[in-house]
Amino acid sequence: MRLRTKLAAVALGAVAATGGLVLPATAAVAAPEGAAACYNPGWSNKDNAGGSTNSNYVNIRSGPTTECVSHGQAQASHSLTLHCWVSGENGTWSHVRDNSTGVSGWIKDSLLNNNGASSSC
Repeated sequence: MRLRTKLAAVALGAVAATGGLVLPATAAVAAPEGAAACYNPGWSNKDNAGGSTNSNYVNIRSGPTTECVSHGQAQASHSLTLHCWVSGENGTWSHVRDNSTGVSGWIKDSLLNNNGASSSC
């Protein structure tokens, strides 16, 4: 298993979108009171690495939290392109593209083989 250090980003916490401004993944801010629980941090294709899920029916979400809607589900047999990772709900999440379906979004790294993307967003 490929290991990487995500401690700095995990310690900083989740990224919040405030007032239309999306803060970088390294910023530590609390979501404003009454703000929606789902947020979509900025991302870029830093890794462009291949990947896959470690199980079937893995939700590909609009943001790095289970509060965000699912755009589709990845299967263990699907090829994924890993873009980058951010801190999110209960750990880190990678932005991916499912090459079998064309769906893009966020998957929790514990559901990805090799713990997801290696570059932070």
